[in-house]
Amino acid sequence: MNVRLQKSLYFNAGIWHNGRVQMNNYTVRVHLHTNTSSAADQTIAFTRMQYFIYHELDSSIFIHQDLKDQCARLLSAGLSVTTLPADPVDQLIGIMLYYKLNAIMEQRLLVTEIEIESGIGENLVYLHNQDEDTADIVNPAWWNMPELLHCDAELHQQDKVVTINRTGIWRELELDWSDNKVESESGNIVVFADFKHNDTE
Repeated sequence: MNVRLQKSLYFNAGIWHNGRVQMNNYTVRVHLHTNTSSAADQTIAFTRMQYFIYHELDSSIFIHQDLKDQCARLLSAGLSVTTLPADPVDQLIGIMLYYKLNAIMEQRLLVTEIEIESGIGENLVYLHNQDEDTADIVNPAWWNMPELLHCDAELHQQDKVVTINRTGIWRELELDWSDNKVESESGNIVVFADFKHNDTE
């Protein structure tokens, strides 16, 4: 039996707009359903989603991927960047999250819809679901990778201060799949760890 879920996530990030960084606050509501009877893997997938939002996107700078010189300058200053194939509007960030969250959860939980709103966007809610056509958007490779990478890989090769996330990062975070564990008999019961954003950081 699949369980339908909704989770609200909140984070702050910058956008590069009109030649400067503007900080923005985002609310994302993720609609998903379980796709495995393993309660352990459900929890791992859920925690992966939160880790990506709270430790990778939070405090990052969303920026058009074509602005390579500016991306390099931000990275050299010790800032985290998240590159997008167009200007970093809420709708595009929501579409990116739909693909990326599905990629990092690797079919254990399936995102069926994303809702996103932000302060700069006057809290207008943008929705994206599995039935909408995004053929006009060229998805960057990292959108479909299960690793924590969230910008063009070549940027990390140009900047020696920032190291690229390694393939085994989920294992190092103890968030690798529990393939060898016995699945729970009550696979339709979902229990998630309390993995909250640390507002004191």
